[in-house]
Amino acid sequence: MGKKYWILFLKSLGLFASGLLPGYLFYFFFSSQSVYIIERFKILQSLFGIDQYSAGMAAGKVLLTIILGNLISIICYAALGYARLSLPVSFITGFFIAVFLFSGIIRHETAIPAEVIVLVSIEMLYRIIAISTGEYIARHRFKSMYIPISALSIVLILYIAGVLYEVRQIF
Repeated sequence: MGKKYWILFLKSLGLFASGLLPGYLFYFFFSSQSVYIIERFKILQSLFGIDQYSAGMAAGKVLLTIILGNLISIICYAALGYARLSLPVSFITGFFIAVFLFSGIIRHETAIPAEVIVLVSIEMLYRIIAISTGEYIARHRFKSMYIPISALSIVLILYIAGVLYEVRQIF
């Protein structure tokens, strides 16, 4: 059973990584459209009540926004995995993460900071684990409880680490 999970996880991780190159190329050739896409994404976030951080926001609101936003994404990724969409979603996620990171160069007029790369890496790792776990559960149900519980425990640990790291960066 564990081998089947690792195959799903590695396929998702590989497709995520292979989505990065087309995302970078899209940014490279269509940088203004990349910035436009990211600006539209902010509208999608606002539908869930998630505001972009701005100076002067209350610490409680910042923490709640980070916790809620990342929790919603974990649930959505697990649900997409359960719907057996882990492979295309992994590729699309890789594409949009590349667009997001590189368009930050234009939006913030600075190079991508190392701490942002670390944070995005942590967040993408637990999302890929969540989507792989969702698909594993859909395919194999709960034949082995050990695998989904272990994977979701790792997601929880990485989620908490990501939240704490992001809060540390902001404050």
